[in-house]
Amino acid sequence: MCLLLCITCCNSTETPVSAPDESVEPVPKQKLDRFSTQHTEAGIVKWTLVGETSTFHGSYIEVENPTVQIFENGVVSMTINSQKGKQFLNGTQKDNLHLTGNVVGVSEKGKLLTEILHWQNLAGRLYAPEEATVVRGDSTWVGTELLASPALETVKMKNNEFTLYPKDEKTHEYPNTTIEPE
Repeated sequence: MCLLLCITCCNSTETPVSAPDESVEPVPKQKLDRFSTQHTEAGIVKWTLVGETSTFHGSYIEVENPTVQIFENGVVSMTINSQKGKQFLNGTQKDNLHLTGNVVGVSEKGKLLTEILHWQNLAGRLYAPEEATVVRGDSTWVGTELLASPALETVKMKNNEFTLYPKDEKTHEYPNTTIEPE
C-alpha cells in the first residue's frame, strides 16, 4: 500500500510553473572593484582609465565612475570624469573609450561639458555627438557634433552659440592644428 501511495504522489501530471520569457542580457565574464588600465603605443602612455567598478563583457569593459587621462607627448592633456564608461577591446572600435552621464573634461585650455563623449584613439580626438559646451574663462561655446583635440586647442562644432571675451580667446593661437573627419 505504501508503494502505491508513493507512485501515485510522484506521478503528478501538473506542468511546472516557469518564468515568462524575458530577454536576458549576456552574463558578465568578470566583475572587479577598483579598476585601472592604460593604453600605450611604442611604450608611450596614450591614456589611462580608472574606475570604481568594472564589468568585463568579452569585447568591451564597462566602468562605473571612470576617470580618464589622455596624454600627448608624455604629458596629461585632459582629465575626463563621467558616470559610466566603456573601453572597447577589439574590432574597429579597439582602444576607443565611450563616456556617458555628466561628462566633464578639463584641460589647461578649458573645460568640456557634455552627456556623451567618445575618445577616438586612432584619430587622436574627442567626439561628442550631442550638445557640448566648451568653457574658457568667462567665454562659453555651445554646439553639437564636437570634434576636438584633447587639449581643446582645436575645436569644431555645428549649431554654434557662443559668448566670447577677448581676454579668454586668442585668434590663430594654434595655426598648424587641424581636426579631420574620420
